Amino acid sequence: GQWLEGSPVEEQYNESQDSSDNGNIVGNKRKATDFPPGLANVIWCALNSPEPQTGASLLRNMLCVQNIVPPIHLVEKLMDLIKFGPKAEGSSVYFKDPLRTQLASSYACALVSASSHLMRKDDSAIFGPSSWDDVEVLLSQSITQTENAISGRRLAQGLQMAACGSKLLSLMLRTELQGNDLTSTSFTFDATSMKFMPTVKVLQCEDLRNVLKVVVRHTTSCLVRHSKWILDHDLNELSTIERASAECCASEAKTCLDSLGSVVCYTAWLFCSEEGVAIDHSSSAIIVRDEFLSELARSIENLPEMSSRKKATFTKKVKIHFLLSLVEEFAFPLQDSVGKMLGLEDVLDCV
Repeated sequence: GQWLEGSPVEEQYNESQDSSDNGNIVGNKRKATDFPPGLANVIWCALNSPEPQTGASLLRNMLCVQNIVPPIHLVEKLMDLIKFGPKAEGSSVYFKDPLRTQLASSYACALVSASSHLMRKDDSAIFGPSSWDDVEVLLSQSITQTENAISGRRLAQGLQMAACGSKLLSLMLRTELQGNDLTSTSFTFDATSMKFMPTVKVLQCEDLRNVLKVVVRHTTSCLVRHSKWILDHDLNELSTIERASAECCASEAKTCLDSLGSVVCYTAWLFCSEEGVAIDHSSSAIIVRDEFLSELARSIENLPEMSSRKKATFTKKVKIHFLLSLVEEFAFPLQDSVGKMLGLEDVLDCV
């Protein structure tokens, strides 16, 4: 029942369930056990503290060993911490704490993974967004959490928070849709299946065409804002201390971009399913291309002025990295379609 450091959350959860069966199974899901009365607030105080390891370890062991899941109000607090960072009791001011953010995100990912095997006693999903605001905040963190931070520790902390949020969003969509054949866009948005797909439900209610536009814009903004770290970046000229911070910034920025690109893929798939067309249909590819180019032009205006030659080179690199961020295999036809519309089909053939 111990949480193994360095092992994927999903693997540990699934392995711990292989030999357990509480006999309370509906379909392919077990009914989860509720928190003991009065325990939620105690554990939350332990998690949201300067030494959160104890609370996080207890929460994850309860999930993996006993199928115990937190009540909805604790899930909302957890989502709030991942969205904005922790805050002191009685205070309205959020602050950055990489350890607390990482532990909260790790536990949230464990809950999402467990959602493929567990459900609440009312037959609902055990973790997911409660509104469009939850999703939009996670999408925008690479910008909102790095305002006025150009480099150094402050930027690294903001990017780490954004990477945690975008990874969680990507995982929620991947887990909710994992039972579907993603090589086809045949999918039914019925009320029964939506109970187990809170993220998909939120996206559909917001209008998938609009959501796809928003996701592409945030992905492009992330890529351009943090292009210094995502594109080719020479760290050799930095001091040892500067290099450590820069390597962290580069790693987190690339993780954030890949996760947002994954969200683009799943959102495009949902849009195509609702429209009844294939993933490579021009309707989705045109939306992705137009929103990308529009946001690229707007975002470049906020960068230091470049010569025409440098701007052309930079623009081409950004286009290539955007296409490569569409990392999900089922979306490769979409990647090809958008690449052709951007005039980069030859480049993709060489990648």
